[in-house]
Amino acid sequence: MAVGKVQQVQERETVTASGIVSTPNAPSNVSFLVPGKVVYVGPREGQFVNKGDVLARIDPTDFSLNLKSAAAQALSAQAAMEKAMHSARPENLEQARIAFERAEDEFRRMKMLYDSKSLAPNDFLKYKAAYETAKENYQQSKVGAQREDKDLARAGYQQAQAQMRIAEKALSDSTLRAPVSGYIAKRSVEPGDTAGPGHPVFEIVQLDPVEVNVGVPETDVHMVRIGQQATITVPALPGKTFTGTVRLINVSADPSTRTYMTRITVANPDHSLKVGMVAEATIRGDRSVSMVTLPGDAVIRDPQGATQVFVYYPDQKRVYAKRVEIGSVVNRGVEVRSGLAANELIVVGGQSKLKNGLLVSATEQK
Repeated sequence: MAVGKVQQVQERETVTASGIVSTPNAPSNVSFLVPGKVVYVGPREGQFVNKGDVLARIDPTDFSLNLKSAAAQALSAQAAMEKAMHSARPENLEQARIAFERAEDEFRRMKMLYDSKSLAPNDFLKYKAAYETAKENYQQSKVGAQREDKDLARAGYQQAQAQMRIAEKALSDSTLRAPVSGYIAKRSVEPGDTAGPGHPVFEIVQLDPVEVNVGVPETDVHMVRIGQQATITVPALPGKTFTGTVRLINVSADPSTRTYMTRITVANPDHSLKVGMVAEATIRGDRSVSMVTLPGDAVIRDPQGATQVFVYYPDQKRVYAKRVEIGSVVNRGVEVRSGLAANELIVVGGQSKLKNGLLVSATEQK
């Protein structure tokens, strides 16, 4: 049986904490902006979608008809505005000119009669009124509508254009598209359902990068700062390690656990890390400290779950279990924070079959 002594090494101080894999951004809850009957639903949970991909559609018939109606009203308003902005048609302008010249000629002849006392005043006033009316009509034909009429026509056209844009947006909103790239985490709509505006029907999460949210004890938080590197392991992915960077450290502790929430950003290009996975983070500090380490295989757990090692006593040639407090993982070993003396011989192989007080034959490893 192989036994060995603890090793005294110089390593950077580390902080170990447990946490949960989450997304750096809140999940995107996607919903329709307009109501209607759902006629198509695309991706299901777990599928990846790109930004802009179609997720679902509602029946566009009503929105399409509304758009056609709004477009027709916009054309009518445009014609009315153009008519108000321009002078009369050439043929109408010519008719107004001829009428004005006739009225002017007759007015001059009647004025000569009136000046010579050959025409009664009341009759002269009739010819004068007809002349002024023809003159005003001619001038109006040349300049077009009044300013207030032009403003009114322009406002009507702008209002019709706005209504058409609203109808276009409503038709566009009948197709639901992915606002971001990511994985479908939830889908709560099926063809035939009636969708309501603002009611979430999809949840999209992004998995690269992810964040590991851990709670750092208040006794260790002074060793953690933003930008430090961290090694991440996940029990659900044995044998794999990930590298992350401390992004955020909360300024207040959780009152129930006395830990400070710390967010570690982790690259996840193959999307193997999933939201909700349990993770272990080892944050590397800036200072080097002296620590005692053992091979990781030397540490086992007793029936109560406590960590322990078997200590070999050469004078008795027997082994006895001894509880130890372990810390962070250091290369292939594990830090021993308390429970062992520097000169004790520790069983480093085959200890899973040992019992307290068992007589053994041991060989010390150098």
